[in-house]
Amino acid sequence: MFRLKVSILVLAFSLALPAGSFAGDFDSTPHLKRAQEMSLLGKWPEAVEAFQKALEEQPDNNWIQANLGVALSRAERNMEALLAFEKALQMGYDNAEFRYLRGLTFAKVNLLADAAKEIELALEMDSQLKFADYDLGLIYEHMGAHDKALAQVTKLYRRNNTLARKLYFQLTPEYKIAAVDDGGSLKGKVRMRGSIPKPRVFHLINIPNIKYCSRISDGQGHRILHDFVVNDTGALSDTVIAILNVEKGKPFPRKMTNVTISRCQADQYVIGFKNGEDLLLENTDPIKHEMALYEVNGVYKYQVSNKNTMPHSSQVRSLFMKPGSPELILKCNLHPFIQTRGLMVANPYYAVTDAEGNFEIHDIPPGTYEVMAWHPFIPTQTGTITIEKGKTATLNFTFEGKEERRKLYQNDTKGYRFNTVFENEEGFYGGKREMDPVEVLQQFNNTDRYIDVGDSPTEE
Repeated sequence: MFRLKVSILVLAFSLALPAGSFAGDFDSTPHLKRAQEMSLLGKWPEAVEAFQKALEEQPDNNWIQANLGVALSRAERNMEALLAFEKALQMGYDNAEFRYLRGLTFAKVNLLADAAKEIELALEMDSQLKFADYDLGLIYEHMGAHDKALAQVTKLYRRNNTLARKLYFQLTPEYKIAAVDDGGSLKGKVRMRGSIPKPRVFHLINIPNIKYCSRISDGQGHRILHDFVVNDTGALSDTVIAILNVEKGKPFPRKMTNVTISRCQADQYVIGFKNGEDLLLENTDPIKHEMALYEVNGVYKYQVSNKNTMPHSSQVRSLFMKPGSPELILKCNLHPFIQTRGLMVANPYYAVTDAEGNFEIHDIPPGTYEVMAWHPFIPTQTGTITIEKGKTATLNFTFEGKEERRKLYQNDTKGYRFNTVFENEEGFYGGKREMDPVEVLQQFNNTDRYIDVGDSPTEE
């Protein structure tokens, strides 16, 4: 038997329905007072009896009639409750809360179409009934209208993220876990051809904790952020390879995704993530970082959360994004060069290319699939593969450097932003240098901004 979760109604019922369209004053008789007291205590059988006696004293009171329906519903006398609600309507009582509660009672007796219609009407009368949006999403899901249920998640996302997340996790996942017998594999390589896009340069003089964050720098007051990490042969790392439209197969990894910040740098620049999963964020630095999470949908960005990550601490962050927002950015608002970017994946068949541009994906159900190669700053590429039992398919991707899609950034690295004196022991104001030494010297020649690796060699 369908059973809707309606714990919020304890509050709604306890306060009783509003006076609605009842005309004139009515007497607060002992029976009516007792009915209200029993409702507040959650003693619904006693409340039903008291409302019935109050209604005998004031048979034309549509407010009492409506609340009798509420009490009957909470006492699990649902068919009687629906009759009481119908009579209240005939007596002229009507408002958004009433329609919402009537809709929930329809749902409790599995009259889902009637329930959806009532709650839709309630939301037309009062669009601020956020719990009605939540329950309507559950009803849609039980009716088999998954797309409508998902739309309710989107509707709630900005208004009440907690409810949106709760509803999302009660919906049936589109990806199903199933045994994979004699699955196949996919391997390949990602390269970049032509001009390698310039790295971004951040002037450390503009950020707090200069002494510590300069541990990784060019020794002249700049932090270099390579959005495109390309080796001498043109291999491109930090690219997500995702197989699309796999309906069922192996489970997602149980191990939580981990991002560690060390010396003001995130150890992962690109990740793939399942919507709603948790991420372990570790700060090994002796300074605070203010880590903000943004959802990205095209040119639009929305801050989902913003929390301080204290020195030598860790925290779990929810990667719950609005359905349809395919990307995320995890960035420090104090030290903007600390960045991790992510692609939302619909199944566990994905990988991130390594320093040699290579990737491998295993245990793939046999079939023909579309494969996507995603990098945050260049248009996505796709290819098609056929996976056979026990065999390994190969698919390579080549990006053109000139197709980068970043905004313009300040890339001036000429001169010193401040006297870091990497080359000697002299400090800012003379005397022995006391600031942290540069532990990772970022070698970067400003006169040679591009390399050309030519045509990618044929994959063996």
